[in-house]
Amino acid sequence: MSWRYVCRGKVGPVLVCLHGLGGNASSFEPQLSGLSHELQVWTLDLPGYGESVPLSVMDWDHLVLGLKQFLDLHHLHTVHLLGHSFGGMLAQAFAAQHSDYLASLILYSTSAAFGSNDGDFQQQFIASRLKPLDEGASMPQLAAALITPLLAQPSLPKVRQAAIDCMAQVPSRTYRQAIKCISAFDCRHNLPHLSIPTLLLAGAEDTVASAAMMERLASKIQHAQISVLPNAGHLANLEQPNLFNQQVSDFITPHDHRQGV
Repeated sequence: MSWRYVCRGKVGPVLVCLHGLGGNASSFEPQLSGLSHELQVWTLDLPGYGESVPLSVMDWDHLVLGLKQFLDLHHLHTVHLLGHSFGGMLAQAFAAQHSDYLASLILYSTSAAFGSNDGDFQQQFIASRLKPLDEGASMPQLAAALITPLLAQPSLPKVRQAAIDCMAQVPSRTYRQAIKCISAFDCRHNLPHLSIPTLLLAGAEDTVASAAMMERLASKIQHAQISVLPNAGHLANLEQPNLFNQQVSDFITPHDHRQGV
């Protein structure tokens, strides 16, 4: 399984970043540029995104297996795993099976559950998200409609455009797969068993994964820390990059358990 990645930084702990539904490896450009002087920052294209090979069937077992194979291939076995939204779900699913690979877990604007893909709510979610594509909309058109509500107001035009450009590149087939995959996610059973250091990051104005929801999630995890970033929505790492990076750096530093350090 071939996953494309971008890596910057040659010293320090390893930070692996998993993007959201409308992202790709470039979604973490502010972290690649802002943290690579102190961390080895790896940002991945998940299957079907960017230049990564798509999956014939996208489900959590295949995604977890693919991430493990990626980490094994690159000899990354003590990493700080950061996941945003859809990527945060993958980070939780991976931690449930392979916590021994992780020095810490950073969950950013995500959820521990969505439910079952045979439930009414899930079916309505899938239908509503895919309806524009079914009616002939392109991914660029869909991106222009969906990105603005994700951002805090007033949002910076360059941030909005960067997010739209990123989502516009997502193949419609991959987007469809990811929507259906999300609808079947449920990792609530593992929250009490998470014993690795865990940080939750939320945007104060996020209407998708609200700060209140993230606080409830944090309360289910042993010794979890939470930070709510002001003037940020669902894309806090783009909207408040300096504050976001500082929170990540401050959290990782005391949890650097690399061999030989």
